[in-house]
Amino acid sequence: MGVDFSGGAGDAHTWAAGGRLDTAAQSLTLLSCQPVARNELAARLRDLDDAAVAALDFPFSVPAAFAEYAFAEYRGGEMPGLWRAAAAMELAEFAARRDAFVREYGELLRAGDLYVPGCYSCLHRANPNMLPMTLRGMQLLDGLGAAGCRVPPLDGPGAGGGAALLEVMPGAVLRSFGLPHKGYKGGRNAFDNRRKILRELPQISGVKVVNLGDFRDECMFSDDALDAIVAAVAAALWALDDGPGRFRHPGGRRVAAPGGKRQVSPQIIGLTELEAAQREGWIYVPTPPQAAGGNGE
Repeated sequence: MGVDFSGGAGDAHTWAAGGRLDTAAQSLTLLSCQPVARNELAARLRDLDDAAVAALDFPFSVPAAFAEYAFAEYRGGEMPGLWRAAAAMELAEFAARRDAFVREYGELLRAGDLYVPGCYSCLHRANPNMLPMTLRGMQLLDGLGAAGCRVPPLDGPGAGGGAALLEVMPGAVLRSFGLPHKGYKGGRNAFDNRRKILRELPQISGVKVVNLGDFRDECMFSDDALDAIVAAVAAALWALDDGPGRFRHPGGRRVAAPGGKRQVSPQIIGLTELEAAQREGWIYVPTPPQAAGGNGE
């Protein structure tokens, strides 16, 4: 399953693409790609079995410094504690605390964001959907973690026996495949770029989307639909992964201060990538099969 998530007040613009994966043939048959309300999405994700993988396009957490600033009851630790705190907060209050934090400390990145070219902070103020998407997404995860869904890289609470939920970024997935990752949502070449993505994604990704043509109209009409299908391909790659080469996983390397304009929370400097990812989340970006090899550590 792939989800292009929206946290908008009107509960619109979230798209979900579901399919069935044949692991022997490494082929994905899409069963649906359509808009979905957040409550319905939560129910669908809870109903997935433990063999399922869902790739979700929203930040699973926030920078550690902002988490401790915004939630008085949160004292650090792994993501499920933050999700519980987020579940009780209204968007207006969350936005007000973001604004106050950014004025004083700037738009900090999460440690894992440093490995994803073009990744903005989830505290980004210019994109009006970023902050509501982040809060609504964490609230969604609070319920799903309690329902037993697994959330890599956690191995504690939220790592139960349900479906695996991955944080993804469709633009980063497309970039890793050498496909148009900008200019396919809008602009004079948007439709040409979408055609190229639809034409080349199955071959480059290594996942044969056998009936992708059946969903061509949805993808040409809506970049949200296209992002959902790109996320579904990433989920399929995770399910097919026969080793560490398809994705960069957080490892034992220590987080260092990046310097320059890109800044991270002081709380995570010196932690291992894995420790930081268990607090702040991790964007899983696949690589094409021909480029896979090694775990990036």
